[in-house]
Amino acid sequence: MEKTHNYRTGVALALAAAFLWGVSGAVAADAFADVSPARVAQVRAFLAAVILMPYAWLRGMLRVPGHAGWLMLLGVNLAAVNVTFYWAIDRLGVGPGATIQFLGPILVLGWMAFVQGRDVSRVAWAAAVTAVVGVGLVSRAWDTAGVDWIGVAAGLASAILFGSYLLIAEFLGKQMRAVTVMSWGFLVATVFWAVVQPVWSFPTDLGTEVWVKLAWVGIAGTAVPFLVEFAALRRAPAGLVGVVATAEPVIGAAAAWVMLDQQLDTAQIIGGLMVVIAVASIQRWGLPEAPYDAAR
Repeated sequence: MEKTHNYRTGVALALAAAFLWGVSGAVAADAFADVSPARVAQVRAFLAAVILMPYAWLRGMLRVPGHAGWLMLLGVNLAAVNVTFYWAIDRLGVGPGATIQFLGPILVLGWMAFVQGRDVSRVAWAAAVTAVVGVGLVSRAWDTAGVDWIGVAAGLASAILFGSYLLIAEFLGKQMRAVTVMSWGFLVATVFWAVVQPVWSFPTDLGTEVWVKLAWVGIAGTAVPFLVEFAALRRAPAGLVGVVATAEPVIGAAAAWVMLDQQLDTAQIIGGLMVVIAVASIQRWGLPEAPYDAAR
């Protein structure tokens, strides 16, 4: 009975994290009129590091046993996946952009099968094909004249980076705690952005409403859901948490509909649901060893 209760608590926490990440995409998109996607990604990394580093320090989880290079790679990857994701949702809308990024686990599936030589079930391959078709519907790939190919390219780049993030996180997750990995990862991402976009060049004429949106993205949309998902992973298997996390693009699309009036047509809704179901299936049956931590 206690184990079942822990699973239910883990699922509830994972759903809460997915909700926060999904709403965060809509809030970030709403801020793009005043702040560039790259600057929003910079603020997100900084605020996440400010919260996660002290948390990890208080819990004695900042020690890095000889994997500094991998953590630096993860941090740069985090910076890149965030900004490409923001470029995608800026040009395509929150729902389509988030859906395309969720091709990441599909790419990990291919890496597992063709590079690492792991066995992949037929169910997982069927799910992969379903996801690709779904993304075609979401992006309206048949409408070649109306497709924003720059936005699609940004979404595909985000999916590739998301896939590499999952693989790096899987490796590091076997060496140290998830809190340690993400704390150092966001710190490195913060340093990366400080070099690429110096702090003194950050726009200072932003209104209070914009600062509130940026604070939401960095705190309620990044640091808090990561901590919530860490708690979920202590109570439920990573595969189960990953399945629940696939609700994120659906929540994001709904939030964008309410907040930004970004409506999807019937084909896009069907495509989005296809991707969610496909990725949930792969998280459940296709990636048994890979931990799931959304980088959005």
